[in-house]
Amino acid sequence: MDRERNPEDTPELFVERDGPICTITLNRPERLNSLSLNGIKALLASLRSASRDGSIGALVISGTGRGFCAGWHLDEDGVPGLPDETLGVRQAHLMAEYFNPVIEAMRDMPVPTIASINGVCAGAGVSLALAADIAIAARSASFVLTFAPRLGIIPDLGATWILPRSIGWAKAQAIALLGERIGAPTAVDWGMIFDAVEDDALASRTKALTDRLAASPPRVALEVRRAFHAAQRNSLTAQLEYERLRQRDLLDTPAFAEGLLAFQEKREPRFHQQTPADK
Repeated sequence: MDRERNPEDTPELFVERDGPICTITLNRPERLNSLSLNGIKALLASLRSASRDGSIGALVISGTGRGFCAGWHLDEDGVPGLPDETLGVRQAHLMAEYFNPVIEAMRDMPVPTIASINGVCAGAGVSLALAADIAIAARSASFVLTFAPRLGIIPDLGATWILPRSIGWAKAQAIALLGERIGAPTAVDWGMIFDAVEDDALASRTKALTDRLAASPPRVALEVRRAFHAAQRNSLTAQLEYERLRQRDLLDTPAFAEGLLAFQEKREPRFHQQTPADK
């Protein structure tokens, strides 16, 4: 793979390309890849850069060492703020400026995203993993929400929205209140992540999935993501209408035409640079 310079030029994150697959790796192993101010800025810049790169077919987020991401490094010195600004006000500003936009950038990513969870996933790191389209983990990986029992705050960066929808209200509320560590196999059983594999198979499993996703129709991940999000607020009648209107547009795209032709010719579709209408 070719390593590229990070847009923020920080050692805390690096970007690699393997054909159409882009991998963003958090690189602060001595702190289990907890995010510093420079780290979250670099992650946001890298996600935005990837979203503008039409040559990318799939995006992976992973970490180095024993951790995927241990969340925000709360006791970090040197975080700018006004003289009379409280920690809460300062953190709320950082969430609005950098953290929430990271989740929104993943939500709006035109290509499929995979969280390849190599180890400890804690706090905001859980939210980052949950924001991916597909999350897979090494069997030794674990998930823990320390917000409430250790810090007296709530899960954030979308965790309170995603978790109850993926594992159910009872389990989501319990793990938020208790802060219990959830192993990767349990996370699969609960519907929190897609798959857990042996540690030494994580890289190959990630590669196999990203190769498949990179071959899918351009921007189809964005369409699927938007459809599922719309379903969270729509009635069944409204969602049926949403689906009808999207199919009306998508059935007239070059991507569908190629897929239909490939089906008729009994071959794999070749979508190339065809792009469904983004409406």
